[in-house]
Amino acid sequence: MNLNEITANIRLRNPWEAIDLGFAMVQQWWKDIYLSLAILTFSLATLLYFVFPRGNLWIASVIFWWLKPLYDRLVLHIVSHKLFNNDLSTWQVLKEIPSLIWNTGFFQSLTFRRFSLSRGFNLPIWQLEQLRGDQRAKRQSVLHQVAHTNAIWLTVVMVHLEIIIVVSLFGLMLMFLPERTANDFFVGLFSNKVEDAAWIDLLDYIFYILAVTLIHPFYIAANFALYIN
Repeated sequence: MNLNEITANIRLRNPWEAIDLGFAMVQQWWKDIYLSLAILTFSLATLLYFVFPRGNLWIASVIFWWLKPLYDRLVLHIVSHKLFNNDLSTWQVLKEIPSLIWNTGFFQSLTFRRFSLSRGFNLPIWQLEQLRGDQRAKRQSVLHQVAHTNAIWLTVVMVHLEIIIVVSLFGLMLMFLPERTANDFFVGLFSNKVEDAAWIDLLDYIFYILAVTLIHPFYIAANFALYIN
């Protein structure tokens, strides 16, 4: 990668300014990021919807959530190339998914590293530097001295934003429903009717997919900017 081709103003920032730079990256490159990510998340969500029978949609939601490290890698792949003015087509991005699975510590991130609150911050070490073993541990230790706390708080905030978006989408939908229908729907939230529960589960599933797809690029780009900083 040629440093002369870099497309952002890289300078020393405090960690919160670096996070803001990550958000600006998403605003600048949103078309490339969201098109590829949406194809991945919506395709996977649709597959999970048809695999699990009615009444067990919560399992699909859990699996979709568990596979977030895959979305991490796709977004970082796009953002890291865009930073160095390397434009990738959607097809070029998607065909790299097998490589992103096998060569970036993906399976560790699905097991004992899955609940790490600094997962996004550590990812460039695995994916871009491709360090392993003691080299990775030493490199990670150095970076954690600078912005580990900020990376953890970023994760906490983004998780809460996903929840807020899901709740807000429910609220927005209710605003456009007739009053009686909205009341029936609200009652259905606390009922044991199978039909009501199925609709609510489906809407919750759809809204969660939308929330993750919307928020995740900001999460990864902000962590990438912290890493660069």
